[in-house]
Amino acid sequence: MNPKTVLDIQSLSISVEQTRIISNLSIQFYKHKVTSIMGPSGCGKTTLIRAINRMHDLDASFLTKGSVFFNDLDLMAIDVMDVRKRIGMVFQRPNPFPNLSIFDNVLAGYLLNNIKLSKAEKTEIVETNLKQVGLFDEVKDNIHRKGSHLSGGQQQRLCIARALALNPEVLLLDEPTSALDPRATDRIEDLILQLKDHVSIIMVTHNIEQAARVSDYTAFLFLGDLIEYNTTESLFTVPKDKRTEEYLSRKFG
Repeated sequence: MNPKTVLDIQSLSISVEQTRIISNLSIQFYKHKVTSIMGPSGCGKTTLIRAINRMHDLDASFLTKGSVFFNDLDLMAIDVMDVRKRIGMVFQRPNPFPNLSIFDNVLAGYLLNNIKLSKAEKTEIVETNLKQVGLFDEVKDNIHRKGSHLSGGQQQRLCIARALALNPEVLLLDEPTSALDPRATDRIEDLILQLKDHVSIIMVTHNIEQAARVSDYTAFLFLGDLIEYNTTESLFTVPKDKRTEEYLSRKFG
């Protein structure tokens, strides 16, 4: 594995009840880069990042073949809870735990993994990660209120803080701004650009302009196949495949 590679996916195929979702896909993701995965609905984008987070383990109808290496380790051989500590995930719709305070939402990964912390450690983790997502000053006076009271954009930043609290090496974002207004979207995009100095980011997006704005690399999927993968600048300016060019010019998708 290239020393700059954090994830190396080789010949990955995923089927659900004999319906092929992803076909023989191979791709490498790089450390401290933002990689966008784009393509029309149903092309396998979310299925791919859920496979990286081992979410298909819970559903016997999924059949997965191929290899995923994480820092030279076989991802499928690592304990699933350890995978989710090291590879965080944020979903399309903000999902703070509704019965937990903002404070405890940030600490949810520690609570779920039964990791004991002192009061001082808890405070430091919460403050550090809320500051990292630019939320601390907005919530510090109400930090023990439920996270569900926040606006949509604030909730999504809280979910990112929750994912970052366990110090993951990779952060998976599944259309993190699709449910947000333009102002909240701008905040999340600015945050993504700041975070890549600390964590490798893989982001599913339907928003072509967003991929162009925030990503270093872009992958284009179509009907379960990886059609093209390159630096974002190259893929957007000189796409090598006609289907990529047509998608970028919105002839389909």
